[in-house]
Amino acid sequence: MEDDCEELQVPVGTLTSIGFSISNNNDRDKMSVLEVEAPNQVTDSRLGLPNPDSVCRTCGSKDRKVCEGHFGVINFAYSIINPYFLKEVAALLNKICPGCKYIRKKQFQITEDQPERCRYCTLNTGYPLMKFRVTTKEVFRRSGIVVEVNEESLMKLKKRGVLTLPPDYWSFLPQDSNIDESCLKPTRRIITHAQVYALLLGIDQRLIKKDIPMFNSLGLTSFPVTPNGYRVTEIVHQFNGARLIFDERTRIYKKLVGFEGNTLELSSRVMECMQYSRLFSETVSSSKDSANPYQKKSDTPKLCGLRFMKDVLLGKRSDHTFRTVVVGDPSLKLNEIGIPESIAKRLQVSEHLNQCNKERLVTSFVPTLLDNKEMHVRRGDRLVAIQVNDLQTGDKIFRSLMDGDTVLMNRPPSIHQHSLIAMTVRILPTTSVVSLNPICCLPFRGDFDGDCLHGYVPQSIQAKVELDELVALDKQLINRQNGRNLLSLGQDSLTAAYLVNVEKNCYLNRAQMQQLQMYCPFQLPPPAIIKASPSSTEPQWTGMQLFGMLFPPGFDYTYPLNNVVVSNGELLSFSEGSAWLRDGEGNFIERLLKHDKGKVLDIIYSAQEMLSQWLLMRGLSVSLADLYLSSDLQSRKNLTEEISYGLREAEQVCNKQQLMVESWRDFLAVNGEDKEEDSVSDLARFCYERQKSATLSELAVSAFKDAYRDVQALAYRYGDQSNSFLIMSKAGSKGNIGKLVQHSMCIGLQNSAVSLSFGFPRELTCAAWNDPNSPLRGAKGKDSTTTESYVPYGVIENSFLTGLNPLESFVHSVTSRDSSFSGNADLPGTLSRRLMFFMRDIYAAYDGTVRNSFGNQLVQFTYETDGPVEDITGEALGSLSACALSEAAYSALDQPISLLETSPLLNLKNVLECGSKKGQREQTMSLYLSEYLSKKKHGFEYGSLEIKNHLEKLSFSEIVSTSMIIFSPSSNTKVPLSPWVCHFHISEKVLKRKQLSAESVVSSLNEQYKSRNRELKLDIVDLDIQNTNHCSSDDQAMKDDNVCITVTVVEASKHSVLELDAIRLVLIPFLLDSPVKGDQGIKKVNILWTDRPKAPKRNGNHLAGELYLKVTMYGDRGKRNCWTALLETCLPIMDMIDWGRSHPDNIRQCCSVYGIDAGRSIFVANLESAVSDTGKEILREHLLLVADSLSVTGEFVALNAKGWSKQRQVESTPAPFTQACFSSPSQCFLKAAKEGVRDDLQGSIDALAWGKVPGFGTGDQFEIIISPKVHGFTTPVDVYDLLSSTKTMRRTNSAPKSDKATVQPFGLLHSAFLKDIKVLDGKGIPMSLLRTIFTWKNIELLSQSLKRILHSYEINELLNERDEGLVKMVLQLHPNSVEKIGPGVKGIRVAKSKHGDSCCFEVVRIDGTFEDFSYHKCVLGATKIIAPKKMNFYKSKYLKNGTLESGGFSENP
Repeated sequence: MEDDCEELQVPVGTLTSIGFSISNNNDRDKMSVLEVEAPNQVTDSRLGLPNPDSVCRTCGSKDRKVCEGHFGVINFAYSIINPYFLKEVAALLNKICPGCKYIRKKQFQITEDQPERCRYCTLNTGYPLMKFRVTTKEVFRRSGIVVEVNEESLMKLKKRGVLTLPPDYWSFLPQDSNIDESCLKPTRRIITHAQVYALLLGIDQRLIKKDIPMFNSLGLTSFPVTPNGYRVTEIVHQFNGARLIFDERTRIYKKLVGFEGNTLELSSRVMECMQYSRLFSETVSSSKDSANPYQKKSDTPKLCGLRFMKDVLLGKRSDHTFRTVVVGDPSLKLNEIGIPESIAKRLQVSEHLNQCNKERLVTSFVPTLLDNKEMHVRRGDRLVAIQVNDLQTGDKIFRSLMDGDTVLMNRPPSIHQHSLIAMTVRILPTTSVVSLNPICCLPFRGDFDGDCLHGYVPQSIQAKVELDELVALDKQLINRQNGRNLLSLGQDSLTAAYLVNVEKNCYLNRAQMQQLQMYCPFQLPPPAIIKASPSSTEPQWTGMQLFGMLFPPGFDYTYPLNNVVVSNGELLSFSEGSAWLRDGEGNFIERLLKHDKGKVLDIIYSAQEMLSQWLLMRGLSVSLADLYLSSDLQSRKNLTEEISYGLREAEQVCNKQQLMVESWRDFLAVNGEDKEEDSVSDLARFCYERQKSATLSELAVSAFKDAYRDVQALAYRYGDQSNSFLIMSKAGSKGNIGKLVQHSMCIGLQNSAVSLSFGFPRELTCAAWNDPNSPLRGAKGKDSTTTESYVPYGVIENSFLTGLNPLESFVHSVTSRDSSFSGNADLPGTLSRRLMFFMRDIYAAYDGTVRNSFGNQLVQFTYETDGPVEDITGEALGSLSACALSEAAYSALDQPISLLETSPLLNLKNVLECGSKKGQREQTMSLYLSEYLSKKKHGFEYGSLEIKNHLEKLSFSEIVSTSMIIFSPSSNTKVPLSPWVCHFHISEKVLKRKQLSAESVVSSLNEQYKSRNRELKLDIVDLDIQNTNHCSSDDQAMKDDNVCITVTVVEASKHSVLELDAIRLVLIPFLLDSPVKGDQGIKKVNILWTDRPKAPKRNGNHLAGELYLKVTMYGDRGKRNCWTALLETCLPIMDMIDWGRSHPDNIRQCCSVYGIDAGRSIFVANLESAVSDTGKEILREHLLLVADSLSVTGEFVALNAKGWSKQRQVESTPAPFTQACFSSPSQCFLKAAKEGVRDDLQGSIDALAWGKVPGFGTGDQFEIIISPKVHGFTTPVDVYDLLSSTKTMRRTNSAPKSDKATVQPFGLLHSAFLKDIKVLDGKGIPMSLLRTIFTWKNIELLSQSLKRILHSYEINELLNERDEGLVKMVLQLHPNSVEKIGPGVKGIRVAKSKHGDSCCFEVVRIDGTFEDFSYHKCVLGATKIIAPKKMNFYKSKYLKNGTLESGGFSENP
């Protein structure tokens, strides 16, 4: 049978794009191999493997790798509407009138001049509007369409007395026996699929095609049956053979076969089957209600939706990978990776056999031959088993991994570029773990606490070359995130480097130096001490000399912060400090990269070996004695006392800061002369109130941390110089001083990150634990309840060394339990994924621009980098920028989100999502102070306070001390007044402190009533608001309050009296909430200090920052945005604000006010500030590229799938496949299929998924374009003569002043008659330079060539490419060349002159117009430049009647 099989040639083609569409009935018939007519045929053997027969009856295959399965089809007895189009059909029916089938417009009155319309289109006919909608919004429950009467139109009819619909209102719907209309509401009808077809029958086809492009797929008369392999969930092996278990979809297929119900039931079953698709199951799982009410939740596929896209369609499987735990091995070189021998044997490397590697490859196969007696090679497309003697050149041999091979190592998550490093294999006699030099932990962002590394073995030569040239460690020595060195000294090496330079008694003898010199790459210097003492004649070397042996000769380096000076490779000076040794800006490794990049890896490796060996010789250990810090008992006692004094001072600072808050100023006035015994209760009150307010707690925490730094400094003062903890802390290798203070001195401040139902007492003692009035009980005093929330705040005076009491232990547990980042661990990953989708296809083009591979759209004209542009050509710059920000986001996880401190991670998220259109409850504005305030002493401080006082809302309730309602009827008034009069008492002291007057308060209340009277919803005419110095009803209450404001309601009539409850519950709250100063929409105003102004600095500002105001407002105000409202509020203080630098913090609003350029600048400043808060440094070019990628369409888009889709829509580059990989694949594919979109696979992710190479980087494709015109010489030309005739020309800018005029750059001046006209290239050619190249002879030859060209063509004949190039060049020399060329030159032809019978050249412009010109004027222009003295000679010879004029010649053309 196999001999009868014919081998077919696989067609070869190039995949360029994929198209999306909804399959129609013909498509389903063509792709099916079987029409399913019986339920048992749903699992027929003709639908592919696996099946009960174990063989495919369609292709005859028994292997699932060969047979991918075949489709079947189920034909229905009648047609139904495709469920995918129900939404579009309902929208289309809402656009047309159901009676006349015309486009529905606003109903109008019938007049004599208007055309006659049907009853559904005409107003006041008793036929109200109707609305079509699908039965539900969920995609899998759209089984039908419902039409309902518009409620608003129905209400209008009821007001006119029409209570029922006309009897023939639903006459436009054909009768359908499947629907029982008697049980339906009279205002609602369910439309069957047959009725939908009837409604669509009379609609204009052009309108249908516009709303439903895939109209030919609207009808569904058949349904496809997927192959068996897609529906088998389990294969159970029994004693009588294998038994197949199919999924729920197979059961639904059987129910569809031979279905005889109505169309709505059939549509419901079709959607029930659709929901089990891998892509569409995401919608079902996210919804609480399933499309099928009888569906079991366990039936939904586990691998579905976006997870199916990632794991199945995008995931690549390979047999040449491994994953295992990593351990440290300092004996390995930096670019080596230690692979266990057992793992190396199982990893195969493909290599083609040739004469150079034959002996080596055969030797590597000796163990295999001893075990298996044969070897397998791939010869052509077949895998064959052969002996060694049968090897042929070109065979692909699969050998085991061996020393020297290259593998790609990766530690997920790959959040930055340098997490992928190509390393050299070194086989080690270990098991189960790979080994890595500890210095390489930094680029991998890992350690040895169980981290895993992934390894990938390259198979092709191209992959091996790319690994060696692009991602090898020596090619990644510079960190692309911040521009500094990628590698630095390890922890032990850094400690040793610090000690060897700092210790004053670090001297080494000859034996020690010779021992350590074995690890150093350079020679031993002369000893610094020839004779140390009379008893010791042996020379001595210093530690600085030892460390200086690592520096190459000629290396110069200075670091002023630590007084480090290196001259010619010799370390000359050094002070105590380790900043130049750490991974910071300006460290010595960064300078070594600039000096000699090729030796850095060897120097770092030598430093690690030498310093580790020296540290081993010296010794460094940690014990409990190091935790005591002090060497004796008295010093420990003094340390404890100073800690206690420091904590008290910190508490006093917190209390002082709390008293500065405005709400606590009265406490100073009242309690200024309190007795000393009341101070303890006052301190307890301070602590209690501090925990009740998040603002006060935040202020106290900030003040305590500032004062607590003095306590931390005690560790260095009392600690011994030999303390190992302090040594490592000073060296910067391990730990921090804060942890040491907690263990040895005191734990210090403890505050909760979330609000709790209880607080902490001021003193954390056992007595406070048992106190019934303690905040731990959740209440204090009579006014507190257990439902109130606290922000717990406490100070633990003990340390872990001395031990904690039960209450201190409880406080520490409560405050530290939320320090983990588990609640926000997914946020950096989400930001990283979104940034990658936006920026992964942005690359550096070969023309120096930055472009997006989608449509080759321009993102940046130039990439802002310090290095040459050629070095980054082809690089995926967008991915690098996205990785840089992703790493910053991951690093911010160490700083947990708290109520008291701004989270850097959330701040970064808010900045990146600035383009979102979601409504914000609050918006902030930044106001910068004007320069003229600097002329006054403390002008900025006073100015900021005045602006805050003017803007911040001051409610009427904040100044009112007493409010009451008094019954005082007045009968002698002309207008009806309410007998209920509202009295509000205010103290003059309060008014003075708030800078108010009684008149201004009354005026503000009147203005608020006029602008907001609609909010009252009371039947009143006006309010009579007055102020007086005495209260007519209660003079006793006015002893402390000097102002009384009365509010009387002006009634609509004397017979209508406003009820007391309306005044008490509506009017008084309205008045008390009204602002008497400031703006109603302003929530708060904060005065802040910025170190990096978001706008350009003021001239002459010598400070590093400035004061500015942050104004927080309530959301958007309808038509008036917040910025416009703020401008109107600031009219009285306009001169105090610098409006050129002030701006809304909302980027979208800032762009609408100042433009996209200003919005981009603000975004970059905000992003830079947010990244700085995370503790990371990122190059500015990354921030600029992120800003440009989000605003490339002219406005900032949201960092989500909608924003990415909007960019593709604006740029006309649809990419549904890539968008489906982002989110909601079902919706993306459905939308693309309905519109018939074609995806050109221009992105990297879609190209790789479909087997293409991305169009940038090493995969950039170049095509040779063949011109249809023939180029070359008509006769053979000697190449050497041609090359020798070409003169090189050097550009120069040193031209005489009289020759400043330049001509436009030329292309190739080529002619068969002219060998002296050469290639002129440049942006402008000085005249003096032209005179050195061309002579009068060249001018004569040029004139002759132009004359020959003119007479070699017929009238209206276009010039060929060679002649056209020459004529275009000389056209630039025409005195009126700009007017002649016009919008542009499309071609040159010969035409008849308008001024005689002669011929001339004529310009064919790109707009279709023509313009003639004389080549003599062009030649005369060249003569004026090259040989001015020959101009009269040329005119007399060629221009008989031409006379020279200013700016041209009198010859007509």
